[in-house]
Amino acid sequence: MPIQIPEKPAAALAALHKAGIGAWVVGGAVRDSLLERPVSDWDLTAACQPEQLLAALPQAKPIGGVYGTVSWHGVEITPCRKEEGYTDNRHPDHVTFDADIRSDLARRDFTVNAIAYDGQIAIDPYHGHLDLQERLLRCVGEPKKRFAEDALRILRLYRFAGVLDFSIEEQTNAAALALAHTLATVSAPRVRGELNKALNGARPSALTPLIAAGGLEAFAIPSQKLVQQPEQLAVLDRIPNTMLCRWWAFLRLTGADTQAAAKVFDFGRGFVRDMARLDALYAAGCPQDIHALKLLLMEQPPFPPEDAFAAFAAMDSGFAKLPQMYQDLLVSREPYQKQHLRITPAELLVEGIPGRKIGKVQECLVKAVVDTPSLNVYPTLAQMAKGLKKVL
Repeated sequence: MPIQIPEKPAAALAALHKAGIGAWVVGGAVRDSLLERPVSDWDLTAACQPEQLLAALPQAKPIGGVYGTVSWHGVEITPCRKEEGYTDNRHPDHVTFDADIRSDLARRDFTVNAIAYDGQIAIDPYHGHLDLQERLLRCVGEPKKRFAEDALRILRLYRFAGVLDFSIEEQTNAAALALAHTLATVSAPRVRGELNKALNGARPSALTPLIAAGGLEAFAIPSQKLVQQPEQLAVLDRIPNTMLCRWWAFLRLTGADTQAAAKVFDFGRGFVRDMARLDALYAAGCPQDIHALKLLLMEQPPFPPEDAFAAFAAMDSGFAKLPQMYQDLLVSREPYQKQHLRITPAELLVEGIPGRKIGKVQECLVKAVVDTPSLNVYPTLAQMAKGLKKVL
């Protein structure tokens, strides 16, 4: 089908073609367009030297170092290139620019990412469109060679399988698992970035074979639990698609130590705090009634409770009634947090409560209205607050 290219990438193609330079949209933009998925990045490649790109595209800025990539009005264009030698299992030792688009496509990871489109004609030497139709991930060329060149491709393979809901061709899968240990050579930030994308996908459980093969042990994600229970990670597909809930469930389901993983992946303090709050709520077990739920939620959690409770229910059938219980609480409009009080901090000041005591007074008032919702009216709260001022 024709690919609808947005204004800026189309303008870049037109300018390069006008300058006599072959240019194509490549990679994920072509793949996702053919799958009728949203496209986030429109990357181009051009059959020329880096200096020719700068001459053909006024206002273009070099951003790609040895790869010759330029940015033009937010569109990234890289010259067609060949790569040789990958002694660090990640980056090429030598890069040479090549005017042949097929040489450029030959160095790419998977057939579905090795399709180029010049605005009219697609170039697909590895039959990626057929693999798109079959919903199959297959390496370009020899799988072991592709993964030896760049170990991150192994994680990308399972990320794509989950995000696109594709299966993996047998030889490609076997080579990836055989070389899974080489992921240890990849930096933690790059692994974390790929895991973020994988956990945000429709089927994050696609990571199971890689983890069971020990591919993420260098990053504090153990393999033993999934070796013994490979179906364990299937639960992850039912967890609400929020990054906090998915990471929390992912670490629990794999048996990872949260603190160790947080250190490896350099999670921020806020993220670690929220994970600990989720752990505490989960450890408390399912409240038996709405009153117990209100007590649990008196301290405002820093994330949507409905997502957390849906995650708990997916993880443990003992929480099955919790999502509906929370919805019933919302419908009841019963108070259980400071913002539900029918008296504001400003009004407490007017009633003579010193500013330094307002927080403590609110906590006491919340406890009272949780037990007796009828107390939540302004005159009663004001009177209670004045009494509390004397003892706090």
